[in-house]
This record gives sequence, structure tokens and C-alpha cells, in this order.
Amino acid sequence: MKSIVAAMPTLVRYLLGFDYIVNGLNWWVKIITPYPSISDFVHFLPRMDMVGVMIEEGFMFDLVKAIELLAGIALVTNCYAAMALVVAMTVTVPVFIVDVFQGHMRLRAFLMGTGALVMNLFLLCCYFDYFRPLFTLRAHANMDPRVRRSDDGAKSAALVESIIRPVLPWFGAVAIAFGLVMCAWLCVMIVQHAINPQTLNDIRPMQPR
Repeated sequence: MKSIVAAMPTLVRYLLGFDYIVNGLNWWVKIITPYPSISDFVHFLPRMDMVGVMIEEGFMFDLVKAIELLAGIALVTNCYAAMALVVAMTVTVPVFIVDVFQGHMRLRAFLMGTGALVMNLFLLCCYFDYFRPLFTLRAHANMDPRVRRSDDGAKSAALVESIIRPVLPWFGAVAIAFGLVMCAWLCVMIVQHAINPQTLNDIRPMQPR
């Protein structure tokens, strides 16, 4: 049982990394039909929702997808994983809000948005040791980054640890379940596009430019 629990963070890290890589890469190279790619908007206008406005802005959606792709690579290779999780939350939370609360509920959107958030939060809990200094009650500025702080937010961090420790194995099980379903769904969509390549306009007619 202990070995299974110990393996949870690694498995979730790979699952979330795969999800980020696929979603980020698809913007630059079309591999999934229902998801937007740069090539979809060369001759057509995006739908004017939150995502469409970001696409038309010119660089906002590029930045989002670059963060997803780089965070995915960092997680899969386990390089700067803790930092990647924090940066990725700037994308994961807005994606969750758009996918779950955009007004028309779809199973795929709910699953992808919620699953990414659950996995990201679980991994942040697993990497909590790296974030202990952030719970320092009264932090002090330091002009010399070579000087290390001895205060690691002991009291506040201990309180957070006491909350997350008992639920972490169960949280991990939920994160793995979400991750497996998400990655399986992504693989199915990749295969579907490989067999029958289509643009976004083929399945959802868009207004010409």
C-alpha cells in the first residue's frame, strides 16, 4: 500500500505533463480536431467568447499555449517541476473557469478543466516542502539573494501540512482517475484526427475573415 501511495505523485506528474504537452502542442501543430489551432484562424474568425478574444488579441493565446507546453515538458522530464506547477496554475485556473462555468456544460470540457485543476493541486501538495517559506507570516525583503532565510513558515506550514496529509492519498486517487480518463480521451481524439484530419471549421462553421 505504501509503495502505491509513494508512486502516486510520479504517475500524476506524467499524466498532467502529457495533458499539458498535447494541449500546448495542438495550438502550434494540429493534432486534435475539436481544439483550436493557429491554422484554424488563418481564413476564419474565432467565436467571440473569452477564448476567441484571446486568440484575436494576437499574443495572449500564444502565451497560454507556450506555458502549457513548457510546463508539460518540465513535468515529464522532472526539471523545475515545482516551479512549473506554480506557473501552470495561471493557466489551469482560468481554463477551469471557462470549461466549467462558461454557460453550456459539456462533459469533455468539465472533465478536462476539472481534471487538470485537481492534478495540479494534488502535485502542489506533494511538492509542499518547496513552498514552505511562502507561509512565513512576516517576510523581509533581501537585496542579497545569496543570503538564505532560516524561517520556513514553520507554524503556518505545519497547519497546512496537518490538513493535507490525511487526505493526500485519497486526493491522489481522484487525481489519477481524472488523469487516466483525460489522457485516454486525448489519445482517442489524436487517433481520430490522424485517421480523418479536419479543421475546426469542418465541425463548427466559422465566419470568414
